[in-house]
Amino acid sequence: MRKLFIISLVIILQTCSKHPEYKVNTIADGLIMVDGQSIEKAWLYAPPLTSFTNPWNKEVSPETSLSMLKDSTYLYFSFSAKDNKILVDPNFSTERDIEKEDRVELFFSKDREMKEYYCFEMDAKGRTLSYAAKHYRQFNFNWEPPEGFNIAAHIHGAGYAVEGSIPLEFIHKLAGSNVLYFGTYRAEFSKKGAATIENWLTWIDPKTATPDFHVPLTLGELVLSDKK
Repeated sequence: MRKLFIISLVIILQTCSKHPEYKVNTIADGLIMVDGQSIEKAWLYAPPLTSFTNPWNKEVSPETSLSMLKDSTYLYFSFSAKDNKILVDPNFSTERDIEKEDRVELFFSKDREMKEYYCFEMDAKGRTLSYAAKHYRQFNFNWEPPEGFNIAAHIHGAGYAVEGSIPLEFIHKLAGSNVLYFGTYRAEFSKKGAATIENWLTWIDPKTATPDFHVPLTLGELVLSDKK
């Protein structure tokens, strides 16, 4: 009886420890044009990740989705964010002004503990705040994205879209075999008089008392599939 209990406990722990994952399918080269539109038929082969939630204010969880694909050279991503009033900084002058804006975000980590990770925060006009980081909140804002990183955005009646490509060479340097850790998020801001109301959406709830994306519990697994 004791042996059966131990075996059952091990199975439960293994099940609970499995990280959420997103599988990136492979497409032929040259099928995606990074223009913020994401209208190519190739995107039909990308399962949309739609489980963005706002654990700290469940009343504000606007529809958000992320799709990803890869070919032999690039990892492609496409965000769709429903937003009836997009907040951008009218006095934008430096990358860090993005921190005041509506945006979508991608983090890629070399390890589960976030000892080395890289962040891309992208606004509705196709501008990017990129930086390297180490846990906990040790940021290097002088880091530049890899050569070949490309992004485009499109504002439409229902919100905005952000599309981009990241060289696979950069991704493979972070990945162990065909798997690496990543997080994806959204900042949804609004104005009330002079005050900015901040809401934060995440793919994985980190179970923190206040919004915080720079913790390992926000990371899932990105699986680079060879499936076409």
